[in-house]
Amino acid sequence: MSLNHRRRSIQLETQSKILPKRDPSPKKAPKANSLVLLPVGYPLRAGEEVAPFLTTDDPTLFQHYARSQWIGLIVKKGDFLFDSLLFPDYAFRAISIKPEGSQISKNTEISLFTEQQPEPPITQSLEEINFSDVVGQQNAKEKCQIIARFLNNPELLQSSWAPRNILFWGPPGNGKTMTARALSFETENTMFLVKASDLFGIYVGDGARKIRNLYAEARKEAPAIVFIDELDSIALKRKFQSIRGDVIELVSALLGEMDGIEKNHGVVTIGSTNQPNILDSAILSRFEELIEFKLPNEKERKIILQKYANSSPIKFKDIQWDSIVEKTQNWSGRDLKEKIIKNAIHYAVLREKSQILQSDLIHVMQKAVILTEKLHHYS
Repeated sequence: MSLNHRRRSIQLETQSKILPKRDPSPKKAPKANSLVLLPVGYPLRAGEEVAPFLTTDDPTLFQHYARSQWIGLIVKKGDFLFDSLLFPDYAFRAISIKPEGSQISKNTEISLFTEQQPEPPITQSLEEINFSDVVGQQNAKEKCQIIARFLNNPELLQSSWAPRNILFWGPPGNGKTMTARALSFETENTMFLVKASDLFGIYVGDGARKIRNLYAEARKEAPAIVFIDELDSIALKRKFQSIRGDVIELVSALLGEMDGIEKNHGVVTIGSTNQPNILDSAILSRFEELIEFKLPNEKERKIILQKYANSSPIKFKDIQWDSIVEKTQNWSGRDLKEKIIKNAIHYAVLREKSQILQSDLIHVMQKAVILTEKLHHYS
């Protein structure tokens, strides 16, 4: 007995324990015309290992591969077929077999069913936010006002001098996304807001396809704004791109769109990052301007605190804002809102207080400072 024949016998013997039985008398079962298989995965997994989601780029090749190991099996809908060649014990479920309970033969058409993966959520935003709602960040607001004038003037927008790619950078929580939303609202243009991490796909090529689809939709809505948040999660320096193989093709697709290989007249790209130092130099070079978002100064911190306090459902009474501002150096606008104002409101709700006093603010601020120091200790 040849080695290959012996291996084949072992495979058939092993599969006979878990697969539908091969009929010793082929005449008892009709020949299957077609069989559709759904990749399911392994019956067991070890620890955090994840079963591969299988697909194929060559249906004809898969058909020959499937016939070679399952020919002679009698299959009905719902049966499991187990791979014994490339992915031993990987399961496929029969989701369609015609006729029902028929036998796989050399003429059976076997196909692989793969569900379409959902696209990343793309938010088209016209949220009611104005530039006046953004405290400070004067350089960013001036640039956005320039962009707005181009977006509102079709002739200017078609020129080679129109703004195309701008990068917002700086510590988180200082108004990068809010400023982009204000630009969208004040110009009455659609903004496509997408997190860069949502552009990753399951298979190589998915990321590039999502980038192309994103810009194709933006061109349909032009004039429009594409806002890519957390840009550093995909546009890493070359030395980091080997971490994920699909980053290279994703970055290449983004570079192509930013270069305007397909004319993107009327589409302005705004990237946002907290870490411009780790961005790929090719991506950085495509941005005509890098706009820094800075932490608020004392005057700005006071305005932010009072602004959110004025919109509170519980009244803030007799607050000495200057003393609070002095203790919040290097706090972002988001920190001031979430860690002080919001927590003060929660504190008052818990204790059924009808107003928030200076002592309440001091209490929640001290807790926030202690938590921040602990986080710095563990970082």
